[in-house]
Formats: sequence, structure tokens, C-alpha cells
Amino acid sequence: MRITVIDAGNFKLDGGAMFGVVPKTIWQKMIPADENNLCNWNMRCLLVEDGKRLILVDTGMGDKQPQKWQNFYFRNGDGDLIKSIRNAGYHESQITDVILTHLHFDHCGELLPELRRKFCFQHSLMPNIGLTLAIGNGQ
Repeated sequence: MRITVIDAGNFKLDGGAMFGVVPKTIWQKMIPADENNLCNWNMRCLLVEDGKRLILVDTGMGDKQPQKWQNFYFRNGDGDLIKSIRNAGYHESQITDVILTHLHFDHCGELLPELRRKFCFQHSLMPNIGLTLAIGNGQ
């Protein structure tokens, strides 16, 4: 099995939204905020090669949403899902499965049409005992 980290770019999000009730004096030591209280986050996906399967875990946020929506999240950096897959020595057409860990925009936003037919969704039914339901392409 080979696991490759795929850089799908960066975006900014309010630190308070990410850390909730944790005081800023604690989290800003690890993740500094800018003057607007925005923290920069990297969207890392995984590409898992296991035998004849090439599995993409998460897709990043993509850029197919309207520009007004994009402006809220300040995409930045050189990371790009497709470019990163190709830089890792693969082509997106080789992907056999896509697993989305959850449906937040920064994990599923770039579920491109060519990847949608390979999509698997995992739902944790009983996380305390590790029981998971996977719905996907039937393979």
C-alpha cells in the first residue's frame, strides 16, 4: 500500500469558528490569525494505492462555486487537486474510488463530474465501536 498526500490548496476561515470555545490565547500559539481573525488552512487529501485500486480520500473545496462565495474563503497557495494528483505520477482518470470523510465544503467541493461516479460515502453509525456504513459504487 502506498499513501500520498495531495495538496488541494489553502483557504482562510475564522479562527473562532474552527476552535469554538477554546480561548484564542491558546489556539493562536499554534495557528496564528490575521488582523481579521482568519486562520490559513491547508486542504490535504490522500491518494491511496492498494493493488488495482487508486482511492482518493476527500477532494478539497474546488473552485466551481460562484466568485462571491469564493471571496469569503480567500483561496490561496499553489495547491490544486488535479495538478497534485498528476505531480504524484497519476492521472485523475486512474482513480477507482473516492471516499469523502464528511460533507464540509473543504472536503467535498471539488467532487468533479469524472470523480462523482467513483464516489463512496462513509457514515459512522456507532463511532464509539467503529461501526461504519459505506455507500458507493458497488465494487
